[in-house]
Amino acid sequence: MGIFSRSIKEFRLNSIFVRIFLYIMALVLISIVLVSFFSYRKSSGLMIHEVQNSNMLILKQAQKSIDQEINSLQANIMQAALNRSLNEVLYMSGQNTYDNFELIQDSMAYLSALKANNNNISDIWLYIKKTDIVLGTEGKYQRSLFFSDVCKYKEDIDWNRLFATSGFHYIGRKKLYRGTYEIPVAVFTESLPFIDRSPKGMLVVNMSKSLFDKEMSNYNNETIVFNYVVDSLGNIVYTNEDYYAEFEDLPFIQTAVRSQLATMTDAQNTAELVVEGSPFTIQYIQSDSLHWKYISVIPTGYIKESVNQIRNVTILVASISIVLSIVLTLYIINGLYKPMNKILSYINIIGDKKTALTRSGNSNEFTLINSIIDYVYKENQVLQDNFEKNKPMLQDKYIYDIINGKVSSDYEKVGLEIGIDLPHPYYQVIVYDIGEETPHSLKKYKRLFKEDTRNMMEIARQTLYGQCCYYFLDKDDQTIVSLLNAPKSFYERSGINDYLEKIQKYFMEKSDLPYVIGIGQSYQGIRNCYQSYIDALETIKYQIVKGQNSVIYIDEVRNSTGTVITYPIEQETRLITITKSGNCKSVLEILEGILEENLSEKELSPEMVDNLFHALASTAVRTIFEMRLTNEQVLPDNQNVYKEMEHRKSIEEKKEYIIQVFTAIALFASEKNHGHQNHILDKINQYLEENYRNEISLDTVAEVVNLSTSYLSFIFKENSGLNFVDYVNQFRLKKAKELLENSSYNISQIAELSGYSSANSFSKVFKKYNGISPGQYRKL
Repeated sequence: MGIFSRSIKEFRLNSIFVRIFLYIMALVLISIVLVSFFSYRKSSGLMIHEVQNSNMLILKQAQKSIDQEINSLQANIMQAALNRSLNEVLYMSGQNTYDNFELIQDSMAYLSALKANNNNISDIWLYIKKTDIVLGTEGKYQRSLFFSDVCKYKEDIDWNRLFATSGFHYIGRKKLYRGTYEIPVAVFTESLPFIDRSPKGMLVVNMSKSLFDKEMSNYNNETIVFNYVVDSLGNIVYTNEDYYAEFEDLPFIQTAVRSQLATMTDAQNTAELVVEGSPFTIQYIQSDSLHWKYISVIPTGYIKESVNQIRNVTILVASISIVLSIVLTLYIINGLYKPMNKILSYINIIGDKKTALTRSGNSNEFTLINSIIDYVYKENQVLQDNFEKNKPMLQDKYIYDIINGKVSSDYEKVGLEIGIDLPHPYYQVIVYDIGEETPHSLKKYKRLFKEDTRNMMEIARQTLYGQCCYYFLDKDDQTIVSLLNAPKSFYERSGINDYLEKIQKYFMEKSDLPYVIGIGQSYQGIRNCYQSYIDALETIKYQIVKGQNSVIYIDEVRNSTGTVITYPIEQETRLITITKSGNCKSVLEILEGILEENLSEKELSPEMVDNLFHALASTAVRTIFEMRLTNEQVLPDNQNVYKEMEHRKSIEEKKEYIIQVFTAIALFASEKNHGHQNHILDKINQYLEENYRNEISLDTVAEVVNLSTSYLSFIFKENSGLNFVDYVNQFRLKKAKELLENSSYNISQIAELSGYSSANSFSKVFKKYNGISPGQYRKL
């Protein structure tokens, strides 16, 4: 009994220690809750700071994209202001002549092409001051009719004042009526002629709100962000207030923006302020080219509210956990006492040590504890297995975030947890563009690069191992991205060259898909890694210049001279004229000269190459239009020349296609001209049949067939090999031979009947063309 009594006392003593220990744990939990409560103040500040940094990046990207689009629009409008048709139509008379009709059609076609090539243009129209008419993409209108029914602005606009101003101007944010809807647009103007201080016309462009919606969208749907674009005069160009119309603090935000506009003098800034007791963050960035301000207003009170909600939920969960732990503690202690008390009672009653020892081995509580331990172990193993299974996906997401500039403060810890170690200071991104672009209809059948990625990783292991860290990402069905992390000495030794040579050899041996490898610049610091990714994407565009199956470094792109193309309007006019004449050989000579001058003698950027071939495509479309034809009549499968040109990725492919297009047009024109010329010759022969006895001149015949004398001479030479005089003489001599063979008229009579003034001149002409005199011919 003494042994068991001592065991019971020891158990009770140990149980007291267990109870004290558990109470201490409860106090620790309470302390954690209190610490969490006070630390959430700091957490809310960090969250606000993170939202501010993220939003500033979005704001910068929006400012860059919108500025580029507006500058591109200005360049396109300026080029339009130099267009020959648009400038000629300014001096057009009010009479409905054929020439005026043709000029209007050319101008409408040009405006339509300009609108079709820019998705952000809602409307484009030309005001002609001389005739007080407006020329749109759909037709010609009187000014009053155009503004009342075709393009009706909600606001009153002093068009007379605007039409008297010269240069490129932003008019402001206006609203157009589209049926029962009001459509917001940004209005831009350019005076015509381009260098005339007294404009004779005005080109007006309505830019759609979709550009601003796309670039100024709030990508973080969990955060409320009010966005504004304000012009240099303080007028609002764009705002997304409509999306938060029910927001109760909207008047405070509007007040905050108006009050801060005058103080926004820096290139960019972030300011904290309180309006009517509500805290806000105002961020802005100024445009260098447009002098516009891009502004975001974030109600930080809602962020703190969200943090407080998280804090309250955490405290509630911790409190419930404390209560449950205390209850569980009492239950476990009481459960431990119960079997021991039963054993002690049994010993006191029975007094049998052996029996007591035998029964003391049973303990349901410890069995429960062991079961719980087994369950936790198994659940932990399942979680570990799932983590290992999803690790490749987590690694891809981690690399994707890095190259896109989404780097968290604990990126090193997160990377190590998923098996990615980036210990070196320099980062470089390489983009592998493999194969042709997948058609939209086949997008759902995603091409997989798993085998290629594995082989490329093996090549990297053989050539780069020990020099740098490398990771690969299958970005989409055409692109693989690799991230290199290396010390500075790696780039000083040009350590990447051996790797790239083996990668090229690998793709060449596969030989089933074309490829382009773009190399971005190396940057120090992981937060600058996204710049290398942008560099690499920029080099991929340069494949149009360097061609497929090539490696392109960002330095090659940056060193491009950016020379402008040479394609003057006189050269375009000559190309159109020769193409319409059907002379294929001359058309090819002109095209080859244009391409040789621009592509062989200059270093053009990809944009300039696209501009050159786009200009040639425009010339081809204009030639078809001037011939009163359609694409369906001239080109196979009713091709869209612009889209077909975009599908050609290399210069050689583009050259081959544009030559095919002009050859097809020239051949069609040749066949058409040949039929037309035969019809003209028939009319001439009929006229000669009726008038060969009378005096005939080239001017008289040209007037009969309504052609110029030079073109008529060309037709004679082209179809018969004879000039006009020879053609008429041969026609008259043919009639004279019939009279010599079948009549008894003398030579003088035959000369008169054949259209000759005397027998002497008739005999001379007859002998010149036949080698014998008329008399000798009659005797044969």
